[in-house]
Amino acid sequence: MKEFENTGPRYWKSLDGLAETPAFKEWVEREFPAGAAELEGVNRRQFMKVMAASFGLAGMGMAGCRRPVHTILPYAKQPENLIPGVPSYYASSMPGLSGNVPLIVETHSGRPTKVEGNPSYAPFGGGSSIQSQASVLDLYDPDRATKSIAKGGRLSPEKVRDLLESVRKAHLEDQGEGLVVLAEPGTSPSRASLLESLQGKFPKATIAQYAPLAQDASRDAAALVFGTPLDAQPQFEAAKRVLSIDADFITEGDGNTAYARAFTKTRKVKDKSDAAKMSRLYVAESILTNTGSMADHRLRLSSGEMGAFAAAVAVEVLRAKQTGGTLQAQLEGIAAQLKIDPKWVEECAADLVAHGGHALVVAGAHLPKSVHVIVHALNAALQAPIHYLPAAVKGAGIEAAVERLNAGGVENLIILGGNPVYNAPVDLDFAAAQAQAKQSICLSESANETTAISDILVARSHYLESWGDGRTFDGTLVPVQPMIEPLFPTFNELEVLARLAGADTKDPYTIVQATFKAQGGTDFNRFLSVGLLEDSAPQPVKANYNFAAATKAIAADAALASVSRPDAGALEARFTPSSHTLDGRYSNNGWLLECPDPITKLTWDNAILISPRLAKELEGRDGVQIFPGLKPMNQDNAFFEAAKGTLQSNKAVFNRGKEMAVLAELTINGRTIKAPIHVVPGMANYTIQLPLGFGRKVTGRVGQGSGFDFYGLRESGASGYALKAALKLTQETYRLANTQEHWSMEGRAIVREGNTDYYQKKPDFVQKMGVESHAPANYGKYKDKSLQEKSLENYRGNSAYVHPKFNAPDPNVKVWKGNEDKFPQPQQWGMSIDLNSCTGCAACVVACQSENNIPIVGKDQTLRGREMHWMRIDRYFSAPEYDQTSVPEEVQVSFMGMLCQHCENAPCENVCPVNATVHDRTGLNVMAYNRCVGTRYCANNCPYKVRRFNFFDWNKRQIGDFYKGPFGKVDVPELEKMQKNPNVTVRMRGVMEKCTFCVQRIESAKIAQKRVAGASDDIRVKDGAIKTACEQVCPTDAIVFGDISDPDSEVSKLKDSDRDYSVLGYLNARPRTTYLARLRNPNKRMPDYYAKPFAYRQYDERYGHGSVTTQGDSHDAYGAHEAH
Repeated sequence: MKEFENTGPRYWKSLDGLAETPAFKEWVEREFPAGAAELEGVNRRQFMKVMAASFGLAGMGMAGCRRPVHTILPYAKQPENLIPGVPSYYASSMPGLSGNVPLIVETHSGRPTKVEGNPSYAPFGGGSSIQSQASVLDLYDPDRATKSIAKGGRLSPEKVRDLLESVRKAHLEDQGEGLVVLAEPGTSPSRASLLESLQGKFPKATIAQYAPLAQDASRDAAALVFGTPLDAQPQFEAAKRVLSIDADFITEGDGNTAYARAFTKTRKVKDKSDAAKMSRLYVAESILTNTGSMADHRLRLSSGEMGAFAAAVAVEVLRAKQTGGTLQAQLEGIAAQLKIDPKWVEECAADLVAHGGHALVVAGAHLPKSVHVIVHALNAALQAPIHYLPAAVKGAGIEAAVERLNAGGVENLIILGGNPVYNAPVDLDFAAAQAQAKQSICLSESANETTAISDILVARSHYLESWGDGRTFDGTLVPVQPMIEPLFPTFNELEVLARLAGADTKDPYTIVQATFKAQGGTDFNRFLSVGLLEDSAPQPVKANYNFAAATKAIAADAALASVSRPDAGALEARFTPSSHTLDGRYSNNGWLLECPDPITKLTWDNAILISPRLAKELEGRDGVQIFPGLKPMNQDNAFFEAAKGTLQSNKAVFNRGKEMAVLAELTINGRTIKAPIHVVPGMANYTIQLPLGFGRKVTGRVGQGSGFDFYGLRESGASGYALKAALKLTQETYRLANTQEHWSMEGRAIVREGNTDYYQKKPDFVQKMGVESHAPANYGKYKDKSLQEKSLENYRGNSAYVHPKFNAPDPNVKVWKGNEDKFPQPQQWGMSIDLNSCTGCAACVVACQSENNIPIVGKDQTLRGREMHWMRIDRYFSAPEYDQTSVPEEVQVSFMGMLCQHCENAPCENVCPVNATVHDRTGLNVMAYNRCVGTRYCANNCPYKVRRFNFFDWNKRQIGDFYKGPFGKVDVPELEKMQKNPNVTVRMRGVMEKCTFCVQRIESAKIAQKRVAGASDDIRVKDGAIKTACEQVCPTDAIVFGDISDPDSEVSKLKDSDRDYSVLGYLNARPRTTYLARLRNPNKRMPDYYAKPFAYRQYDERYGHGSVTTQGDSHDAYGAHEAH
């Protein structure tokens, strides 16, 4: 009988069957060439077990990933059982250099897909940083280290363990004399115990720590003046007056989330009665930062002048407090070098003194130790709300490791994390020092410049697949709990240290459990479930300031005795962390690289940031154009001339949306680098900013070719800033991917601002701005109806057509005929964004991208304006005087989160020919992706420009193959697909997309409420049960989402505020997203007092009555709008 021939498709029924398919074998050979051979013979089954998760079987038909060997416990409020299709939540934390970030990790079938802040940790309040949001992407990075490698080839886990054991035994006799260990700083008590044990076993070994972004200056100064190392932690929530001296406390450091949250609490204003309680922020800084953007008074000074400035303020404060003794006289001599208006210092100091006990001063970590000595004196005199916590004694640094390596005789150099070949001070020449070791072993999550010259790379596990522990910035003990067993044969740092130290226990889980008990913990399961050990933070200690020790420390700093003022020929260069890559560790993270910098709005690159004055002087000196010429909108039209219709001069030349930045040669101490320049208003005139972390030569495919390496100019004696830098323009240009070409509001009332004093007098000033203040009310005769009535009745008002009501069934649905009274009232969703609380950190942008499967498009497509972010942070500069002919030096900054406004009269819906974008009964503007044919009419008709079009198959093609379309390979690594949120559709080419208000979360909450309600009618989702991704991540609670048909909901209360307004409200689009106007709190006694914020001044000058004259006028300049 002839054998049956199977001519139909073949389906695999088991892993064995899958492994036999040609497609699978081809895929394995492409993705894992070293492992493909193991499919043959007896190793095939074991290979499948070991590599199942890394193969991304979920994307090939398997719906699961491996779970960790040890039990992990879900977050307290979530179900314990793993249910397919239902996410589970687990508590963990992301390790940092000076503090872990407590997190809740969302997993689907064992796959970590999203991280959120842990609400159990009060200082963060459930918020988290942009880096922690993006960290989940690194877990699925196809370019991460997937195996350990020696020069001879791949190392199996067993061989790595044998290697570590051989290193330990080799140094037993010499007591570690030939051993050097260089580690990154960390807060894990388990790690600290193992390092201490290692030093005890090998007393002659050199064990050092290094991080390129050091935060030790304040601690070192505290050791001098308090007699012991202390961490000074400002309690911003108790501060009514804050002076920031070159410190970006809102965005830098592992405690920035808590600091930003605490500070903005003092800026929350419910109504005019709260305005007088609003805190005041003074800022002196050399570059424009997010903290400076929040300032009520801001002074531009070079970093080299900060010591004299701090001394000048201290003189005034110590004199007023009648304390300080000889220190006061010493500081007077230093302060005399300061060349600014003395009244600025006098009035600032007087305000601080007047609020003693509720005033504090902070200084940047890059400033010299002597400056921090002065700041500690200021806070002691002011009785500032600061907690001083015991700190560990500082150990050996990278200088000690380099010195030992250069001395010779080092058998083994072990590098635990970091990338010192790339980011160590250039004068140390770490690469040459590393070459002196007979054998170098590097533990790293990915290949980098250090692993490239190491003899052995030990692949390191991601924190989401590791057991560990750590302390938050305030010392609270938190766990690092794995969500998934390691995808690859990688190693936990605790295991590496335990094997080197010869510890009895090598298992990280057991080590962490033992540390927990040693720290006084009793319930380990609760520790894992809640995500922290309650009351484990150290108690603050009393700190007594030693003025004699301070006098001695200040006298030892020669730089304070002679202030160096930069000029165009001898510039000051500030080295700063990058908002994209931090110190370079996120150089292969596409979410961060494509997220615009809050200040510059640049993506995928860094640049030499310079001030407008320096740019003008360089233009004149080198004869190279930086600024474009003026472009009148219509020179021959009298209307535009009368309306001041000249476009605001831009900061750079743009060619079809691409910034054509001038390349310049920057030289510091004989070392030169060529990089583009970018002009930033608000910087000190002769200080340039150099964002670090770019220009990596050994990195993944995403980070290749991104930016310029400024570490090559950084020396150990000047890691914060360098003097006598020289900048020379060339005739070459470089294309920067700038996502916001225009920086000025042109006087329009987009971001509305006012001062607190006037808000108390005229709380309705917001409603008297903009075109709508002159136009008929959108709701016509219904304008006085409540928000709840408007949201449900959807009144026609002055619209051209009748609107459907949301509180009544559609007339063509017969089932409700005669039963209209039983029709359930649908909840109406809306959002409020408080511009007084938004710091522009952009964590919401990345959180949205992570939650909603928003693709990365790359620099080339970003240059073409095709970035796909559903939410953007618009940044506007406003000058004291409205002058379209130049770029201002002095500015105020305004941030505005812009997303789909979910308009009730949505202009996009009217023009869609296929009803792909429609309105639902809850007020959402929804997208039907399978209807969309890509006409893009909706994007053209959207006044807010928040719709994104899929020009290519971003989710199917690699970045270089977009233009091949269907002829290109479907070649996105399976590993990347594992991060996708299964509750959100992955969009295809030719489809429009936009913010959905996280509709998947809304529907999930509805289902959960119906399940709880059972047969009852209690199906309305409770207020606060739904948090959009942007709302949940926001550390300052600037975003609130909820049901506007409920008068008691938080969002309804905010929308009832007299500060509430709609952007472009005169269009009658009736957006469901509205904003609370920003307030500033200037001091009337300050020389730079402004009667109006600069944004309001420009609006008044261009579209109002031109009532404002000079910046310092203190008369009631708002009076011109009384007629509105």
